[in-house]
This record gives sequence, C-alpha cells and structure tokens, in this order.
Amino acid sequence: RIGELAAAALLAGFVEEVLFRGVLLWGCLSWAQSFSQRKANRGAFQNPVCFAIATSSLVFGLFHLLPDGPWVTPEANLAIALAQAVLKVAQATLFGIIMARLVFETPFEKEPFPRRTLALAAPIVIHVAFDLLYLGPPMLSGEPLPTTYLTGIPLELANSAGMTLLLSLAVLLKTRRGCATPRGDS
Repeated sequence: RIGELAAAALLAGFVEEVLFRGVLLWGCLSWAQSFSQRKANRGAFQNPVCFAIATSSLVFGLFHLLPDGPWVTPEANLAIALAQAVLKVAQATLFGIIMARLVFETPFEKEPFPRRTLALAAPIVIHVAFDLLYLGPPMLSGEPLPTTYLTGIPLELANSAGMTLLLSLAVLLKTRRGCATPRGDS
C-alpha cells in the first residue's frame, strides 16, 4: 500500500501542478498581459499577475468539486454537504494561491521554456507532501479512499473549516504586500 500511496500522491501532485500552475497560470498571465497591451484595452488589468493567480486558483478550486464517485454520499446531511462544497472550493482555491505565489517567487519564473518549468519544483513537492498527508491515513489503515469531499458528516465539516482557516491565514501572510510581480516587471 505504501507504493500505491506514493504513486497516487506523486501523480496527483505532479499532474495538477503542471496543469494548473504550469499551463493555466502561465496561460492566464500571457493572455492578461497581451490583452492589457492592446491600445483599446490599455490598463485593463492593473496587475496581470493577480489576474493569473486568482483565475487559475479559482479554476483549481472548482476542479476539486469533481468527485471520483457520486457527488454526495447517500446518507449525507445535505446542508452539511453544501457547506463542505463551499469550504472545499475555498480550501483548494487558497492552496492554489499559495502554490501560484511560490511559482512567482522562484528565480526561474522569467526564464524561457523549458527552464521556466523549474519554477514548478517547490509547488510539486509541497502538493505531493499535502496529498501524502491527506491520502496516507486511510490508505495505510486499509480504509477505502473517499470518492467525494461531500460526505455530510459534521466532524468532516469541522475538519474542512479548520483547514480552510489555516490556509486563509497562510494566504494572508503570503499576500500581505499584494500580488507578486514577475521579476523585472513593474
């Protein structure tokens, strides 16, 4: 089971970071910069980096509502499941903001491709570690992995609320000076 756990965490962390921070984040930044540079749209985005971080992180958050099985467990309290859905999107969005900020704080974010991909190293490592901590206990104890975040169980709602609070504090600390700006840009 340890090999299965490592493979699941590595695959999810690597694929999600490449898709959301490697492709979507850089795509949003490129689009926002080119859109703002057109004469008719001059100044449309005061900070294209903020737009890229917010957009890619929100899409990442919404992506985490997609279950591997049913949307909600059959015995779920629907009010709690709805609160879990809101918290899961918030949690994943906040996690996405932290990972995107890490990308912009590396010395590689202004490098041409393929060296720019080295900016994904820290987010991939952190994402894999997060997934190991999330998936580890059920996998190593022989329990089935959850197929949805929307269980309707009050204790899991409390866990989600606590995690969202911790991620909110991390984002506040990380972004107290505003969005990152790629090195060399003003």
